[in-house]
Amino acid sequence: MLQLELPQGTWCYERYGSGSPVLLLHGLGSARQDWQAQWLALSQHYLVICVDLPGHGEGRRLLQRTPLPALADELAAFIDALALGPCAVVGMSMGGMYGFELLAQRPDLVTRFVAINTAPHFPVDTWQIRSKLWLRERLVRWFGLSALASSLAKKLFPYPQQAALREQLIARISANRMPDYLHALQAFPGWSALPRLAGLNTPILVVSGDRDYTPLAFKRAYVAELANARLEVIADSGHATPLDQPEALNQLILSFLAEPLPLKSPAA
Repeated sequence: MLQLELPQGTWCYERYGSGSPVLLLHGLGSARQDWQAQWLALSQHYLVICVDLPGHGEGRRLLQRTPLPALADELAAFIDALALGPCAVVGMSMGGMYGFELLAQRPDLVTRFVAINTAPHFPVDTWQIRSKLWLRERLVRWFGLSALASSLAKKLFPYPQQAALREQLIARISANRMPDYLHALQAFPGWSALPRLAGLNTPILVVSGDRDYTPLAFKRAYVAELANARLEVIADSGHATPLDQPEALNQLILSFLAEPLPLKSPAA
């Protein structure tokens, strides 16, 4: 494990391979280790950076509610400090929201972006969404992260042969600190980067499990608003696609990273 001191605290990360940099951003309650299947495949061709985002793993504590734009600004400082930019970014769920916000703030740092089971906005505009957020927060506060982890594990990995994945997820989420997890959860409801992404020609690959929480129609709608994005669906996959369908995901990412980048306009 490597460490980088930033004004807000210590960032922990790992490096694998060599070549053009690819930055992997994990989801809520996860940590850098959950990218193992991806860094094993990607590091054969690229320099892969796996990082613990604030409030997760061995990363810096997240002791107060912090808006996602401020967290993405910290991520930009991490990239600048390690001279990784411009780099390819792969973000899963919460990490994908970091990626979209980073792209909106600092498009100069991102060559291309893979957004897995995520979105460039989190509208809280229905009672169903509000109630789900309320219930998750109450579940964590009243019964602890282990209760949340057990509930999520059954939904994310429903098959008998996925017992090891269920145990891995329960251990990972249970290892979080409750205040940090809740502050991370509170960072993105109501947030949107979508208006600021209009006109950006950065290639974006949106990947969705066919059993993800968010309907495909929602993803198709926001993809249609982006200048250079496409949607790919992975069969028999839930929200944790990097874990339940690693080979199919790795193939999509590697193919996308190998595509030629669009030419910049003379004014760019």
